Amino acid sequence: MASDIAHGAQLGDLESALGHSFANRQLLLDALTHRSYVYEYPAPDVTSNERLEFLGDAVLGLITSDLLFTSIPDATEGDLTNLRAALVRASTLAAFARAINLSPHLRLGRGEEATGGRERELLIARAMEALIGALYLDGGMAETRRVLEPLLRAELDRVRARQHIKDDKSLLQELAQGQLGVTPTYRVAAADGPSHDRHFIIEVLLGDLVVGRGEGRSKRQAEQAAAHAALQDDGWQPR
Repeated sequence: MASDIAHGAQLGDLESALGHSFANRQLLLDALTHRSYVYEYPAPDVTSNERLEFLGDAVLGLITSDLLFTSIPDATEGDLTNLRAALVRASTLAAFARAINLSPHLRLGRGEEATGGRERELLIARAMEALIGALYLDGGMAETRRVLEPLLRAELDRVRARQHIKDDKSLLQELAQGQLGVTPTYRVAAADGPSHDRHFIIEVLLGDLVVGRGEGRSKRQAEQAAAHAALQDDGWQPR
């Protein structure tokens, strides 16, 4: 079982798409192995990708941070943090995985396969992180950077074109401080629901003036919604 790849996909195809031939093929196999497969097909040489995922997350974070730091010298710490979050989030990693057609190569248990695990975004994103960890162990940091940078740079261009460098709270704070010299504050207007399913309504204020109101299942989500509402209504801004 350890050498069987789902749907008969060939490791060489994945290596070609990735742009790296593994000296240690076992690392590649491990990166493709979900814990559901290990549970159903236990064997000494069958290992889940969770440890590689842990390593890959750290490697990706370092490469991404270095890329942003060197390529955008005028960005603030806040800008860099928000850009990094956009580049390493699950949806972005899943897009990277789809770009190299990773999903057909995953080794899943029958139950995970039957419930659509092969197309589940978080599962694919975690497998991509595991693949990055395997690539780092097999080829080193320079090789991992060479493989990842084209993907990261393309996504960075898309993110900057969409002007997603700052979230709504950051944008509102920058605008309010620049135009009014006031820092937005947030207060809970209402909160209800059981502890596992809370619902918050939060208002954002500039001084004593309520400029936005938002709802969410967490305070942070509701604050972002309130800031977004304030940005859509420019009645509080100087003319």
